[in-house]
Amino acid sequence: MAVWVSGGRLGLRGCLAAGRLLCPRFQSRGSPGLEDGDRPQPPSKTPKIPKIYTKTGDKGFSSTFTGERRPKDDQVFEALGTTDELSSAIGFAMELIAEKGHPFAEELEKIQCSLQDVGSSLATPRSSAREAHLRRTTFEAGRTLELEQWIDKYSSQLPPLTAFILP
Repeated sequence: MAVWVSGGRLGLRGCLAAGRLLCPRFQSRGSPGLEDGDRPQPPSKTPKIPKIYTKTGDKGFSSTFTGERRPKDDQVFEALGTTDELSSAIGFAMELIAEKGHPFAEELEKIQCSLQDVGSSLATPRSSAREAHLRRTTFEAGRTLELEQWIDKYSSQLPPLTAFILP
């Protein structure tokens, strides 16, 4: 993937293009460039990445992880979109810092992986979730503690705040 900017092309690492996904547990089987039907299906416990389309048509509804149909303007899908946008912004920031060797690049990568889990949890309404759904969408509270530790670590390196900072 690449982005065109004034003065030339800004190359993005594109973890998929490099044969490496951000979160290893989401890796697909087989080599890139093959269609699913052409790819040999070796016995493996590695989950297969689902297709991004459903062929169910667009009648203004979409499905949650539990199969429950909800209107596309439901708060669940708004939250999922916002989470995806945050992950995209983090990915772009990672690309900008990649060549500078910033020490927090690894943390940003972990945050992106955590956001995938947050999305899974958001897409699993508790009202229609079975135990199997809940097991696959829970994440450890330790991640929150780790994130708070990173915030404290990097905040301690900043000068004291004297005013509110706009994002």
